[in-house]
Amino acid sequence: MDTPGALYGFAPPTLTGHTVKIPGWTGRLRIAHITDLHFGVVTPMAIQREAVAQVNAAKPQLTVLTGDFICRGRSFLDRMTETLSAIEGPKLAVLGNHDHWSDGPGVRAALERAEVEVLENAWTLFGVGEDALPIVGLDDYGTAHHDVDRATRGLGATPALALSHNPESAPLLWGRGGPKVVLSGHTHGGQLHVQGWTEAIWRKLVNVKYLSGFYTEEGFQVYVNPGVGASVVPWRYGRPAMRTVSVLNLEGG
Repeated sequence: MDTPGALYGFAPPTLTGHTVKIPGWTGRLRIAHITDLHFGVVTPMAIQREAVAQVNAAKPQLTVLTGDFICRGRSFLDRMTETLSAIEGPKLAVLGNHDHWSDGPGVRAALERAEVEVLENAWTLFGVGEDALPIVGLDDYGTAHHDVDRATRGLGATPALALSHNPESAPLLWGRGGPKVVLSGHTHGGQLHVQGWTEAIWRKLVNVKYLSGFYTEEGFQVYVNPGVGASVVPWRYGRPAMRTVSVLNLEGG
């Protein structure tokens, strides 16, 4: 039974669905969002494979991945490529802090072998006609690889979706006017989440404002996906930290 204090341990990801409105946009787009897969010794590969299976079963038009693909070295890159190659349809990604700490260029190359387009401080237009949506990819904020000017160059105030591993970068993107919704990961929802305590500890010790779920500020929004893998211990505790694959139905707002 799912409870706020459940110990999820090695449980598979939970598939969640949300409708997200993008102000000023007139289209519709169904996407899957996965993050923090952390291929490595801490997370059993069965969990990552199940996440991919859930994505394919949801039949999104696009899958976006918001960083931290590996954990503690590059020895799992080939297995990462093999697993992510199984995701059907177009795939866009940004890198996270663990990717840069381990081997940023190597992770990018492994993603490209899996036919994942990596956005490094750049944006692309996905879809056609009224469904066309600019998607901005901001490189990792926590390791200072981000460049908001470069990522949004030429976009102006055109309504857009943004991908950024670290949710604390969201206000920088909102400040450019175009990116209305930012999809992130990084926090694992606190990973070991004790209601009321985890939020306070993260804010005080590491200055984290956005921990898990949706946050809205002045018409802009950031979604912090708790992610799939783990980087220190393999367990997840508490509903805000449960392993998550998200399906987002984007529509005009």
